[in-house]
Amino acid sequence: MKKYIVPLLFIIIVSCNSKKEDHSGHDHSKDKHKKQSFISKEEKHEENKLHLTKEQIQNVDLTIERLSKKMIRSKIAVTGTIEAPPQNKATIYAPMEAFVFSTDVLPGDKILKGQTVAILEHPNFIKLQYSYLEAINNCNVAKADYERKKMLLEKDITSKKSFQASEGKYKSLQSLVSSYASQLKMAGLSPTDIRTSGIQQYVYVKSPITGFVVENNINKGKFLMANSEMIEVIDNEHIHAELNVFGSDIARIKKGSDFIFKPSGLDIEYKGYIKLISQKVDDKTKTVNVHGHFEDPEGRLKSGMYINAEVLLEGNEVYAIPERAVIEKEGENFIFITKNESDYIATKVTIGNSDKGFLEIKEIENNNFNVSLVTSGAHFLKGKLMQMSGNMDGHAH
Repeated sequence: MKKYIVPLLFIIIVSCNSKKEDHSGHDHSKDKHKKQSFISKEEKHEENKLHLTKEQIQNVDLTIERLSKKMIRSKIAVTGTIEAPPQNKATIYAPMEAFVFSTDVLPGDKILKGQTVAILEHPNFIKLQYSYLEAINNCNVAKADYERKKMLLEKDITSKKSFQASEGKYKSLQSLVSSYASQLKMAGLSPTDIRTSGIQQYVYVKSPITGFVVENNINKGKFLMANSEMIEVIDNEHIHAELNVFGSDIARIKKGSDFIFKPSGLDIEYKGYIKLISQKVDDKTKTVNVHGHFEDPEGRLKSGMYINAEVLLEGNEVYAIPERAVIEKEGENFIFITKNESDYIATKVTIGNSDKGFLEIKEIENNNFNVSLVTSGAHFLKGKLMQMSGNMDGHAH
């Protein structure tokens, strides 16, 4: 009997093991998938978690604050241009037909009020001066005759009619002298200098304002028709913004409202305020012209520059943080929240309006606004986090 017992036991054990493996009929691949899914979530969470040592904490200046509410103003996006006021612009025209004898100013040159910008010459200038001097001589003769006949009339030696004719001629010549004098002044010639020094060959054209030459349409020897535009000068010292606001938005803007803008090509933000609001809507653009003042102490802006601006409206109290507290990672915005001085978690946020260096937080991961976060030093933590994840391009700033 003993020789049959051992094989029988072996068969029973093998059979039991076989049933134990196959009896459940359970799909173990699903458990494996769930386990992998759980691990990927944990790994994702760990990717955004950062632990600092005591030495790192001592070497980094981190500022931790509670997330709180601040008054953040909404904005209206507008377009516009930089302009100079009319009194700061000057267009210099040719006073009469003339040839350009010389000019030495170029666009970009700064010129002073009264500075000569061109010298002109033409026979008409000579003719006008001659006519002026001739009128003066005739007027002097007429004056002498008038005074003589006035004296004779008082002594009843001449008739009143003869006196009146002399008086009329004298006054007419006085008017003619004044007319020629005005024409000379418009031409840039001094009647006083002509009376004392005689006829002058050249006309010295002077700038009526201090500013910069923005356009020069003349050159040596060029013939100019009367009233031809020669030179344009602009003084950029008192430039302003001319903003175009859609009629649907104009009711939300008031005098004194702030606006901000960054000119194309300049990484500088300018701040100003609304000074005037036009009362007319442009028929073509359906916009209203709004006049804004701002300061440009370094003189970087030029008249005619195109700008995109934002007019700031009345604000609302919302959750907000300093702009430096937000970092960008893979096209998304994050902040670092913490519960202690060693552990930090990069948490996704959705940002809204910005105002005075603060950003509105519209949404936050897990919808938990009752958190403490890093408001200074976030870029250092971003660099450390990227180094830990294997992206060695991350740097602490």
